Amino acid sequence: MTRRDIRGRRQQFEARKVRRLIRHIEPWSVLKLSLVFFLSVWLVFIIASVIVWSVARGSGTIDKVESFIDSNFSTDWEFNGDFLIRQVGLVGLILTMAATVATTVGVVMFNLISDIIGGVWITVIEEETTRPVTGSQPSETLR
Repeated sequence: MTRRDIRGRRQQFEARKVRRLIRHIEPWSVLKLSLVFFLSVWLVFIIASVIVWSVARGSGTIDKVESFIDSNFSTDWEFNGDFLIRQVGLVGLILTMAATVATTVGVVMFNLISDIIGGVWITVIEEETTRPVTGSQPSETLR
C-alpha cells in the first residue's frame, strides 16, 4: 500500500491481513440501523413521487391520460393526486416496517445458525497498525 507524505514523496506502508470470526450480531443495533435506513429510503421515495407527480401534472401528461381513458371507455374518470400520494406513502411505510422486521429476524436467524456452524470467517486488513516500511521489500507489502 502506498501513500504520499507531506512533501509529495511516495511512502510504502506495511499492513497485516487478519482473519476474524463473526459469531454474533446484536439484533438491537441492526433494528435501529435498518429502521433509519429504510425510513430514509421511504422518505426519498415519497419526495421523488411528489416531484414526478408535479412534473407530470405540470407538463399535461396526467390530463392527456385522463382524456385518453375518457375517450376510450366513455367514463368520467380522473386521477386524485392527494389520494394516490397518501396511498403510496402508506404502502411504503408498511413495506418499511416489514423490511425492518425481516432484517432483524434475519440477524436473529444468523445468530442461531452461527451457534450451530461456528460463525463466519472474514479477512480484513488492519489499517490501524500500518507503519512505514523500513526496508524496500515490495513482496511483503500489500498492494
